[in-house]
Amino acid sequence: MHQYLALDMGAESGRLMAVSIGNQITTNEIHRFQTPVATDRHGRRCWDLPKIIDEITTALSKAANTGTYLGLAVDTWGLDFGLIDHDGKVIDLPVSHRDHRTDGMLEKASSLVGRERLHNESGCQLLEVNSIYQLLAITNQTPDEFKKAKHLLFMPDLVLYALTGVIGTEYTIATTSGLYDVVNDQWALDLAKDLNIPSHIFGKVENPGSIRGVISKSLQDKTGIGPITCIATASHDTAAAVFATPLSSPGSAYISSGTWSLMGVELENPVVNKTTLEGRLTNEGGYNRSIRLLRNIMGLWLIQEVRRDLKESGFDLTYAQLVEQAQAVKDPFASLIYVDASIFIHAGGMIERIQRFCKTTNQSIPTTPGELAQTVFASLALQYTKTCDDLAQCSKLEMPAIHIVGGGSQNQHLCQLTADISGKEVIAGPVEATAMGNAMVQAIALGKDSNLKDTKSARALISRSDLGVKSFKPTQGQDQNTIAQIRARYQKLTLEDMR
Repeated sequence: MHQYLALDMGAESGRLMAVSIGNQITTNEIHRFQTPVATDRHGRRCWDLPKIIDEITTALSKAANTGTYLGLAVDTWGLDFGLIDHDGKVIDLPVSHRDHRTDGMLEKASSLVGRERLHNESGCQLLEVNSIYQLLAITNQTPDEFKKAKHLLFMPDLVLYALTGVIGTEYTIATTSGLYDVVNDQWALDLAKDLNIPSHIFGKVENPGSIRGVISKSLQDKTGIGPITCIATASHDTAAAVFATPLSSPGSAYISSGTWSLMGVELENPVVNKTTLEGRLTNEGGYNRSIRLLRNIMGLWLIQEVRRDLKESGFDLTYAQLVEQAQAVKDPFASLIYVDASIFIHAGGMIERIQRFCKTTNQSIPTTPGELAQTVFASLALQYTKTCDDLAQCSKLEMPAIHIVGGGSQNQHLCQLTADISGKEVIAGPVEATAMGNAMVQAIALGKDSNLKDTKSARALISRSDLGVKSFKPTQGQDQNTIAQIRARYQKLTLEDMR
């Protein structure tokens, strides 16, 4: 039995997990923290990197007292990054994709190079929060940052840099940027040039499982963790989660369910065409330079923000309580929202925006916590179903089942709604797929576990471990005409992309 440390960071919270690998795989949470945000000198919503490193230092100090670990790796959400100057210092705090600086940047980029080129030269979904539009915002708003910058480091690489002092760029996280040409497996430098984004900041892209370095001597001394090897795992959290998803058959869809819901299918080669452009599908990298054809769906961010609004109004409800109240709603499809409308991207005032959307689209306005939660859950299940259809069309695969991994797999109500609306079996779990995938890529890189050599053997390990995976099948006797009508209602709402 060998142990690895997986630092799994989400936009809501981060945690350091101890992952033990032998005949089975198990996890143990060592330290959890809220992902800290701050406001910088430009008034932008940022990730508080110094506080993040403080939390990681605390986590490593705790880990030093719990066992011996062969490796450490970091996975995070995609899109966001920090810039490093010629002296090796971080230029300002990394800005969150939830900041308003990208407002209008997709439209501006489209006017400069065209929507088709933005998609065709990256294979990426045209999502206004993507790195490419954050970089365009710097060009237009704070160009002095580029005058100082020598390197661009995405969040997992930025954290590894803080831990090791070594600069590097990992493949799976680079492909989330909108500036990586997945067809030709290289940076889309001509596209960057035509958007006035400097190309020198983009470094050599390394495979998942590359050895990045050893934790710095100062951190060793501060935490007592010792000279642990740091590995660039499949560092986009979705790539790590998919690596640990025990797909029931080729062509099964997956949803990595957290703040974002990333729904896709594994392919050997990217798919870039008019259908992927119009369906807002993206090609992102996976382990061994595979491709994940997927869509970024707004995800549990919606219910997280609803819960925060309720708490500020004096209703401090747990997620479990919100699910329970949602299940009690008499008309579960009375109110629906298009979950990917740009009106829902930013933080604050989510309840008011949900109600405004419903009012504008002539629907019942949800007012109680249960009605608001059910509006979110029903709408997510409908978007999952719609995306599954788009993925099947583009991939030419049948999509026999939908696998849900991550925190959202614990929401049995959402899982059953998805099964009922899609008409497909939903397989939920493992909950800790991201940390497990993170650690298994480490194990393969270090070669210490003879039973782990590739994706197939990793998923076999997941399948034989007791991880509480559950199956949800469509409820028998459903009125398919009613389901079809609900899906048609949702399809009309997808045209309502309001601000």
